[in-house]
Amino acid sequence: MTSSPNTASNAPTPHGPGEDRLTALRRLAQDLPPSPGVYLMSDKDKKVIYVGKAKILPRRVVGYFQRGNLSARIGLLVKEIESFEVMVTQTEKEALILENSLIKKYRPRFNVCLRDDKTYPSLRLNHHEPYPYLEIVRRPVKDGSIIYGPFTSVGALKETIRLVNRLFPLRKCRRPEVKKIDRPCLNYQMGRCVGPCRPEMSQEEYRAIAERVRLFFRGKTQSVKDDLVKTMRMAADNLDFERAAKIRDQLYDLEKTLEKQVVARAGEGDADAWGLAHRDGLVQAAVITIREGVVTGCQQVWAEGEEASERILLSLVTQFYGQGHFIPEEIWLPLDLNEERAPLAEWLATLGQTVKIRLGEGEDVIKILDMAAENALLSLEERLSATLRTQGALVELKARLDLAVIPRRLECFDIAHLQGEATTAGLVVMEDGELKKDGYRRFKIKSPTKGDDYAGLQEAIKRRFAPDKDLEKWPRPDLLLIDGGKGQLSAVLAAFNEIGVTPPPLAGIAKDRLNDGPDRIFKPNRKNPVDLRSGSAGLLLLAKLRDEAHRYCRSYHHLLRSKDMVASIFDGLPALGPVRRKALLGRFVSLEELAKAKDEDILAVAPLAPQVLSKLKERVAKLLAPKTN
Repeated sequence: MTSSPNTASNAPTPHGPGEDRLTALRRLAQDLPPSPGVYLMSDKDKKVIYVGKAKILPRRVVGYFQRGNLSARIGLLVKEIESFEVMVTQTEKEALILENSLIKKYRPRFNVCLRDDKTYPSLRLNHHEPYPYLEIVRRPVKDGSIIYGPFTSVGALKETIRLVNRLFPLRKCRRPEVKKIDRPCLNYQMGRCVGPCRPEMSQEEYRAIAERVRLFFRGKTQSVKDDLVKTMRMAADNLDFERAAKIRDQLYDLEKTLEKQVVARAGEGDADAWGLAHRDGLVQAAVITIREGVVTGCQQVWAEGEEASERILLSLVTQFYGQGHFIPEEIWLPLDLNEERAPLAEWLATLGQTVKIRLGEGEDVIKILDMAAENALLSLEERLSATLRTQGALVELKARLDLAVIPRRLECFDIAHLQGEATTAGLVVMEDGELKKDGYRRFKIKSPTKGDDYAGLQEAIKRRFAPDKDLEKWPRPDLLLIDGGKGQLSAVLAAFNEIGVTPPPLAGIAKDRLNDGPDRIFKPNRKNPVDLRSGSAGLLLLAKLRDEAHRYCRSYHHLLRSKDMVASIFDGLPALGPVRRKALLGRFVSLEELAKAKDEDILAVAPLAPQVLSKLKERVAKLLAPKTN
């Protein structure tokens, strides 16, 4: 891949005599090489605001600067463009790869950018293992394993695991080698594992159970039932009535499960069917997942952008699979991408899977594509309703808190400690009413004044708003919320004064503990709380942000406390130097984890003498023993 920056790259557009900005940009675009490539549009602050790709660069880029009818969003984009640069590529496929990586890097606000970066969990059965087991994976790879999912609902995932464990109790341990032992683990004794470690359980018998799981996931339930009936009769013929009774119970559970299960079939392979809806700059896609011919779920993907439908769909597909989502054998699309179809298939092949891209071909495919489109439209309507509610809450906050702008970005701080120990601060972020978890930050407070919430809060403020902070990574909030009242707000203002930084708009949220009343909102240098009606949309939004800060901060605090407790039991034990302590702390973050660990697990992390290991386990047991009066 080669790249060649345009002469206007990240610099103010040079105007010729009598030229305006638009004419100068059009002139530069006309001089671009007639090659495939990627173009980056920048504003007056040299910030990339749009990334696009083109089969022929000048033809595509000049179109932005023609004086004609443009969509509202593209019109706003063109008004802000001060310069652009291009990167020439050899092929359209290379341009597609480069565009995808640059959108990830810059997150330009005028692009169709995925806003849901979650990778949904799937269930994986590694059928190549001598003793296969089920595990939850976030980024499944195409290695021959059976992948069931992805699951957009955690409840659906737990229900599937519970069902499979009841019908086919595969092993729960993750040991690379299964050794035969006389006393199996607790899972076997509770009936949650068939016990491949038992001497009487052969590898062939265990793999037969794993094969039933594979067939069950493929929807071949009749084959599973036939195999169970055959095995039950063989057990009865051998007078092994206890085993025959267990298989009979399995058959009964399987029949009851199939009564409740509605399965839609579409061929025999893996496929993703895409539905698309967009309105008012919001884009919603629904991806119906089909695994081994069975519809397993529907993922919702949303974005922002206002372009032609084909361009929106192409951007969503490339970003979705570029984030590591499972790539099936076929992708069904509601629109024909025309000349973009072949480069997309070539690019997907570079990710490790040869893909067939299909349109509405066949009754089954059309039916599922219609279902995907309906799901996308319903989700979009729900989002529009939620957006209206959120906008109402933000407008209310602007009016009630006397803010200069509608607060799109909100941040909230909270402090946690136990009698002054393991003091932590948590910072959570909300943008346009949605929690933005990649902006969360945790602070381990180093202040020597134990238990001083004000000092801890001031330290966190100074570290978050230090003058040298990169505003790209740490943008200033439109409203900074503090979990506390007037005292906390005064401490925060003092911290800003100390570092010489102008504070953003501030507010504190605190319960009326004297009267057991609702949350009250305070502002600096104001005696009475702000008049926000109990149960109003604005107050509920701030309470949601405060509760999330409280949860996030407490979870970090408990983690530090657990590590401190684990570290304390190492004191005085010989042969436990800094290296081994660090290894143990990295593996076992709580006393409970250390207590459940087997000797071999501990020794694999830190080799210890038998007497040291015994003393360590005695200390753990003593600390976890119930307290008696």
